[in-house]
Amino acid sequence: MQNKHPLCYITVLFALGFIGAAAVSAAESEAEGFHCVITPSQTVELGSPVPGQLHEVLVDRSDTVSEGQIVASLDSRLEQASLEIARFKAETDTEVSLRKAAFAIDSRTARRLNSLAASKVASAQDKDRAARESGLSAWRLQQAKDDLDLYALELARAEATLDRRRIRSPIDGKVLARLHNPGEYIEDEALLRIVKLDPLYIEAILPMRLFGSVRPGMQAEVFPELEIGTSHAATVVLVDPMGDAGSGTFGARLSLPNPDLLIPAGLKCRVQLKDKGPVLSELQGKPDNLPRLAAAKSVLR
Repeated sequence: MQNKHPLCYITVLFALGFIGAAAVSAAESEAEGFHCVITPSQTVELGSPVPGQLHEVLVDRSDTVSEGQIVASLDSRLEQASLEIARFKAETDTEVSLRKAAFAIDSRTARRLNSLAASKVASAQDKDRAARESGLSAWRLQQAKDDLDLYALELARAEATLDRRRIRSPIDGKVLARLHNPGEYIEDEALLRIVKLDPLYIEAILPMRLFGSVRPGMQAEVFPELEIGTSHAATVVLVDPMGDAGSGTFGARLSLPNPDLLIPAGLKCRVQLKDKGPVLSELQGKPDNLPRLAAAKSVLR
């Protein structure tokens, strides 16, 4: 049997040591977790749908708001007056009542003259005139009803116009910043910055060697930097479809429930993935499981 050159053994041993050290280093890195940042799941720069002068701002920094809550309003005296006019017109049916009464009288007159004309007491001309007045009264009554429907639509438009001057929060969350005060004129700029803190998002930076093994639905433990030894369960919700060539990393987002708002956003953290894919399994500090190591060992046989 042919003996292998000693240099071959040295090269193989060096390769074994390098691969083993790399595997152990990767395993230790995973044991410590990967870098991440805790962020709000939503950040809203809340503005006004219409320009105008601020009348009042009902919330301040750190206040809790709920979806649909009125947080500010613009000066709306003109819109309020227009709404009252529209409401008065929509709720006043005097014209309809008047037209109903006229139609009833004209209808009775037409029936009476129709009977008299049949008895040769009234002329055909009087009969036709009464029928014409009865028909016109019917159309006037319908026009009054149509006008009332139109006034109802104008009332709805006036209510919507007034409501657009009330600024509502689109999410449940906390006010992060109040950027304007009553009396200021706002147009395109934001009035409030609101963040949603339940759930929180964990933006993790992972090495490219894990690409393809991290998938939505995987479970993980998150360790905030200010809570030493404390972890929170999170779930992967999305994975970037490509990596960054400069850093050799890719991003993943995890969702972390925070119903009591006890976990602050804006912290650094470490994340440990719990569901192990094929690549992650190789990083458990077991170099013998590495295919490259197995191939290197076969050289010594």
